Amino acid sequence: MPYCRRCGTKLDEDAHFCHKCGTPVISYPVAVPVAPVKPLHKDSLVIAAIALVAILVSAVIIVAFLVAPVSPWNIGGSLEDDTPNVNTLNLNFETNIGRIDITPLKIDNNNVGIYVEANGSKGMLGGSGIPVYISFDNQTVDDVLTVNSLVSVENRFASQANVGVKIFVDPALNLNLNVTSQAGQVSLTADKDATFQDLNLQSSAGAVQANLQNVTVAGNITLRTQAGTIDFRMNQARVEGNNTITLQTNAGSVDMDITETKKLQGNLHVNAVSELGSINLGLTIDDGVGAKITSQTNLGNIHVTEQNFSGDQSPIQSDNYPTASNIEINNRTNLGSININAASQSSTGPSIRN
Repeated sequence: MPYCRRCGTKLDEDAHFCHKCGTPVISYPVAVPVAPVKPLHKDSLVIAAIALVAILVSAVIIVAFLVAPVSPWNIGGSLEDDTPNVNTLNLNFETNIGRIDITPLKIDNNNVGIYVEANGSKGMLGGSGIPVYISFDNQTVDDVLTVNSLVSVENRFASQANVGVKIFVDPALNLNLNVTSQAGQVSLTADKDATFQDLNLQSSAGAVQANLQNVTVAGNITLRTQAGTIDFRMNQARVEGNNTITLQTNAGSVDMDITETKKLQGNLHVNAVSELGSINLGLTIDDGVGAKITSQTNLGNIHVTEQNFSGDQSPIQSDNYPTASNIEINNRTNLGSININAASQSSTGPSIRN
């Protein structure tokens, strides 16, 4: 029961004023016990995940900052050999990035000239020097010159690297060329009277091309790439001996254009292989050269346009096959189609078979 705060008189529970002295009654709220609020449950896995994401984001930002191109670089180099009385050139050249262009052409008195142009930018972790390594080793035994050369962008933090290599070889020499780019196109254009005893052009990630006009093929030829197209053109080559041409790609097409209307001093065997792409063949011969074409595809089609050939898609052969000099071509692909346009000297029109 409340009491008057002034005179101490007992008051009714619902009284608003003291009935004795008239002092207003003040009511004080009664405290109600409240349960303490529990803290949020801290899930250790959630906290760990958030921390990990934060660390990864920070790492990405730091790495991006360190490797971002901030310092440009460029380099050029000339690698040459002019050893006298050389008859044969063995060239082994490799680059881990960049395009390579090869031309049989005599420059000054050089047996071989390799000209390198490279540029790019590097980040803060790229080091202080130019991240390109160039080597050139030349040795001559009797009349045989062997050249081993390498161009490599050493530092993986050297971003936006561009490398171009031009190789000139003396077409008067017997040429054994082994040229590779790990990431870039390899291209050979030969329109001079050059002799190839061995030709090996390869790229891990890039197109490989060879254009042989009026040259002498005195050995095997290989064009190979892991991820790119193969483009092979041969026009009126002088074939000496029994030689093999291998054209192979894993992820790309094989394009061939072969014209031989003069008798060969031997036989030519061509293997064209594409794991994922198509094979396209253009072949022109005359009565002095016979030809047989065998084709195999797992999921594609075989389309043949022929003149003076017989057979149904595979194999087909010229009407004069076999003869004194022959070209035998084997085409094989897993997923692509095979397209053939084959003609031998004849006055009749072409026919088409699918």
